[in-house]
Amino acid sequence: MCGRFTLYDLSKFNININYEFKPNFNISPGSSILILNENKLPIIINWGITANWSEKVKIFNSRSETLMVKKSFNNTKRCIFLANGYYEWKRIGQNKIPFYHFLSDEIMFFAGIYNDDGACIVTRESYSKINRIHSRQPVLLNYDNFNTWFDKTHDFECQFSIEMNIYEVSKSVNSVKNNSFKNIQKVKN
Repeated sequence: MCGRFTLYDLSKFNININYEFKPNFNISPGSSILILNENKLPIIINWGITANWSEKVKIFNSRSETLMVKKSFNNTKRCIFLANGYYEWKRIGQNKIPFYHFLSDEIMFFAGIYNDDGACIVTRESYSKINRIHSRQPVLLNYDNFNTWFDKTHDFECQFSIEMNIYEVSKSVNSVKNNSFKNIQKVKN
């Protein structure tokens, strides 16, 4: 599952946007987010798609394994989430410890789906290194498989593996009110 992510540096994405960009170190479900639509154009949309069984429920992640069979996603198009990294929480006893996941000197592209209502991140089973933190992770894309993701005529499988950087961060990220660079700084144990 991906419940929070960051987008604080657009310079590496090489896209033109028509609004004032504000760095965000704690993007949460319900937030306005920047995605690339099926034409690879940037649009602003809310993070979360209304569930078909309740207008009060927003879905912010969708399992890749069931993406094509869930009724809530029948009328969606594919998109790409832009991110500099994301957070996952590891349960240790009664505590949930936040960890920041990112790529060295790279940007992240998450597979996503969207409709007029909002967008959600497509997830998959975690790779072994990430699995020690959480059992799910976003489906990560790169420039080479954008077109494959946008082509709905065949099933998509993430065929490449990447070396993810992961470290513990402050519990301040637990509150969406905390939105600063300090959120992604490594905790010194």
